[in-house]
Amino acid sequence: MEAKFNHFDHNGNAVMVDVSDKAVTERTAVASGKIRVNDAVMQAILQGTAKKGDVLGVARVAGIMATKQTSSLIPMCHLLCLNKSTIDFEIEEGQGLIKAICTVKVSGKTGVEMEALMGVNVTLLTIYDMCKAMDRAMEITDVHLEHKEGGKSGIYDRKERKKPLVVSICGCKNSGKTTFIERLLPILTQKQVKTAVVKHDGHSFEPDVEGTDSYRIRKAGACATAVFCDTHSMVVKQKAGTVEDMLEAVDEADLVLLEGGKNWDFPKIELVRKGNSERLAGNGRNLLAVATDIEGFQVEKAALGTCGTVSEDGSEVPVIALDDYKKAADLILELLAGGQEAQP
Repeated sequence: MEAKFNHFDHNGNAVMVDVSDKAVTERTAVASGKIRVNDAVMQAILQGTAKKGDVLGVARVAGIMATKQTSSLIPMCHLLCLNKSTIDFEIEEGQGLIKAICTVKVSGKTGVEMEALMGVNVTLLTIYDMCKAMDRAMEITDVHLEHKEGGKSGIYDRKERKKPLVVSICGCKNSGKTTFIERLLPILTQKQVKTAVVKHDGHSFEPDVEGTDSYRIRKAGACATAVFCDTHSMVVKQKAGTVEDMLEAVDEADLVLLEGGKNWDFPKIELVRKGNSERLAGNGRNLLAVATDIEGFQVEKAALGTCGTVSEDGSEVPVIALDDYKKAADLILELLAGGQEAQP
C-alpha cells in the first residue's frame, strides 16, 4: 500500500490535521541524541569550569523549554499541554560523547514525538553554544526517536529492531578470507539470508579507481564523495571509521560477514591454511569453527584464551575442511536461527 501524508488537503495545501474526533489517551515519547566534544570541553563540563556556567544544567532547562515551544516552531504541530518533560544525560567520557534523553508525556489526541525530538535538539544545541569557544568542531549526531506509545499506531520501540548477526571470517594474511566469503555468499543467498560484507583493512586503502571522477574530486580536497545510480550507491569519507559505523551503515542486512577482525569478540570462523599459518592467529574468543586444510589440526587450549577448550555449550570447537563452505554456512545459519545479536 502506498504511504500517504496526512498534512495535505485534497487540493494539496498544507494543513494541520483535524484531531477533533480522536480519543484522548495517555501518550509518551522518548528521543535521544549525542554530541561529540573534545577532551577540554568534556573536562570543563564535568568539572564545572565552563565560562558560561553549568553547561548540562542550562542545557536541561533549555530542552524542557523547547518541548513546550514545539508548536511555535514546527508549523503543523498541535499546541499541547504537557504532563511531563524531562532531560537526562549519559556521559561516555572516554569516547567524548554526551547523550541527551528527552521524555515527554501528555494526555491528548495527538502524540508528542516532535516535542521529544525538539527537546533533544535544543539541549544539544545549547551544549554547543555554551562550549563553542573551546571547540567549534563539536558534532551533533544520532538524533532519533527511541520509544513512543499511545494513540492508534500503538507502541514503537527502536530497540526492538533486530540487529544483524555479525560473523568474522578471519585469519592470517593470505589465508583465503575473500575466497571463503565469496563461496559462502551463494549458499546464504539461496537460503534467502540478506548478507552484507564488511572488510577490515589493517592498512590505508584506496577507495576509488584512479582516473574516475570521484577519485579526482576526493584528491582535490573533498571531505566526502558520494556516487549513486538506480541499483547501488557508495559514500567515501575522508575520516577514520569504526566497525560500529560500518555495521550501522548495513543494518538492513540479516547477516554481516566481517572480513578480518581476528582479535575482536564477534563470533568467528578462523582460517588456518597449510604453508601460511600453522595455528590460530586471533584471540580465540567466540570461535564458531576453525576451517583448515591441515590434516589432524587441533585447537590448542592456549590459543583459546579465556574460552578454554570448549565452546559455551560444552562442545568442542568444530574443525572443518577449508573448502567445506556448506558446513560453515550451516553453522552460521544455526547461530542466526538462535537469534544471537550483532554485538559480542
